[in-house]
Amino acid sequence: MNNISTLYQLVQAAGCDYCIYDIGRRVTEISKIEFEQFENAQQAYPFPIQKTARFALVYWPLGQTINPYIWFMNLPLNEESQLIEASRNHFVAIIQEAMGGKITEGGEGKLPDNPYIKAPDQKKLAMVNAKLKHKLKLAPSHYMADCISYLSHQTWDNWQSLAVQGWADLLVRLEDPKINQLFDNGFFEFPANMQAELASLIEHQQLNRATNRRIIRQLQNKTLEKTQKLTLLRCVSGCAGEPELNAYLTDLLNNEQALDADTLAVISARCFTSLTDPLLLSLFLETIARHPAEGLFEALFTDLVAIPNLRRSIFALLQNPNALPNTRVSLSKMVAGKYDATH
Repeated sequence: MNNISTLYQLVQAAGCDYCIYDIGRRVTEISKIEFEQFENAQQAYPFPIQKTARFALVYWPLGQTINPYIWFMNLPLNEESQLIEASRNHFVAIIQEAMGGKITEGGEGKLPDNPYIKAPDQKKLAMVNAKLKHKLKLAPSHYMADCISYLSHQTWDNWQSLAVQGWADLLVRLEDPKINQLFDNGFFEFPANMQAELASLIEHQQLNRATNRRIIRQLQNKTLEKTQKLTLLRCVSGCAGEPELNAYLTDLLNNEQALDADTLAVISARCFTSLTDPLLLSLFLETIARHPAEGLFEALFTDLVAIPNLRRSIFALLQNPNALPNTRVSLSKMVAGKYDATH
């Protein structure tokens, strides 16, 4: 065990297999290859948030997937979203001292207090649990049957009595035609506050293309209330990068004179995959650069430039002297403000 410095080595040395889910932005599985390259300082963390890699490390003894163990990790990152190895090494040392090679005896409950373990909110916990059980071919919670029964009756009252875990289990199984049909028939009839509550689960999942298209058609309604727009935008964030959503976002950024800060924040936080399109990225950066809300440009620009795929695109655009005129002005002010603050 003395030569172990990475989390994946720690897990493998204990005779376990593992998987990783990002829990910072959207609950998304990260491949083992990608994670091991991140741990070996060969690539940046793909979904950084606030200079942190937040992920669920799930592991289980080989061939024993019934009761997997989960560590909800928060590891600090540098300016380029690379791992700060000293922090990871510190955590590995804590584990080795407390548990030796026996990380399957007691799981997280046996860990001493440390700054690297922090559970996410209830919705993300439910989605990690649902996605994991689906991946490992384990049965969903019994709460899912209640949600299916609810959708079948189509009355839409008392929805608050249904368990979050039941909805999460249902949403990760939408590739089942029967479940998808039930959900699709109900979603557009749900009360607005129910849709809003479910959006914080749906945003971690990809709805089918037909459902996404129907939602985007609703988003195009100019009389839509702001809260409803934010809800629907979160629901389609799983299809970020798809032509239909990109076209809607392009139209939104081109035609609305004063997009509110909340909508721009949702695009940045949830629909960031769409911004890998250079035209859409340029439009978005120029929109936040012109926005009057104090601190908005710095907050969203800093957030986006930390994402490796977008960082490369942003720097490529900035190398073109004719691109991003407003962004350059806002960047200069941002840099000048930081200089003034330190002098």
